[in-house]
Amino acid sequence: MANNQSVGVAFSDPALTALYLTAPVTKTASFTLGDSENYVVANGASANVTVTLPSGSGYIGRTITIKNLSGTYTVISASSNVKPLTSASAGTAILAATAGKWAILVCEDGTNWVIIAAA
Repeated sequence: MANNQSVGVAFSDPALTALYLTAPVTKTASFTLGDSENYVVANGASANVTVTLPSGSGYIGRTITIKNLSGTYTVISASSNVKPLTSASAGTAILAATAGKWAILVCEDGTNWVIIAAA
């Protein structure tokens, strides 16, 4: 690791922060993905969980994993910037309203996120 920093250390530079993995965080409502959040457990309490994904050249290659625990509410992006497994067309859908669904997203170009694995 650069500068002998341990896993989980947050940096002010988003390009560096994305390299360090942190413990999962649980979200029950819409949120903006933080620089140090790599694993997110979405558990919508009363509505779909809308994620505002970061954009910008500092995030190219950043990987995040999102899991849905709600069997009632979906997980969606605040912008039409997520490319699903089966298409190159960006949309807002990330996870269906099915408990246990998960997806790994990679920032493709500083704007769009690609789902590279999901179940």
